[in-house]
Amino acid sequence: MESNALKNEMENNINSTKEQITQISVEHNPKQIQSHTQPAGILKTIRKPNKITNINLPNFDGSKRTTKEKTKNRKKRHVFLIGDSIIQGQKIEFKRGFDEHKILCRPKIRLPEAVHLVEDLRCKKEDIVIVLGGTRELEHKTQDEISLQFEALIHTVKNKSKNPIITSILPRRNDVNLNPQILLTNEKVKEICAGKGVMYLDLMSHYTGQNYLFKKGGIHLNKVGQAKLGSLRPSPRLN
Repeated sequence: MESNALKNEMENNINSTKEQITQISVEHNPKQIQSHTQPAGILKTIRKPNKITNINLPNFDGSKRTTKEKTKNRKKRHVFLIGDSIIQGQKIEFKRGFDEHKILCRPKIRLPEAVHLVEDLRCKKEDIVIVLGGTRELEHKTQDEISLQFEALIHTVKNKSKNPIITSILPRRNDVNLNPQILLTNEKVKEICAGKGVMYLDLMSHYTGQNYLFKKGGIHLNKVGQAKLGSLRPSPRLN
């Protein structure tokens, strides 16, 4: 009797151990291990979730576009940032707004040179061309001369890209002689842009009277001013 009881206890221990091993195997590999408690052929199928291919994402202007459209834009668009020394360091700042696109920054370009540079750009119509005007020409040229140069620049940029953007000229810190002329020039540039259907971005109003954004010379921006300029980056609706 004792021998039979001992034999039954050993069989129970063996069966318990088998069940534990089976349970561990099922937890580690549920696709390949079939539970002994289920009939053959009744394995629970584990399905992966469907891949999401149509996620709504914000466009630059707040509208929606799909993942497919986002990928398409990322492959083909470049952002050309052209201006005088004021845009030095703006490649990183603008990258935060145009993270899908490649930024090409060309600083230290004066107004007459900008026209020829835009003409020679190897860009597609879908690329974005942004031009930030400087103040150097205003010291040596008349208002009419500056207006004609801007008109030629705006015409060239529009012919080169379906997404052209012209910004206003930034003021100088406490320059009571030049700032009124900068204001008049910006108004004229805004008028030309409106007539040609080109996006105009007002930067001057954000810097007028904000002396803490400029370096001691009053012409160039300090780090805070550069960061602010980057935060004012345009958000066009891409064509």
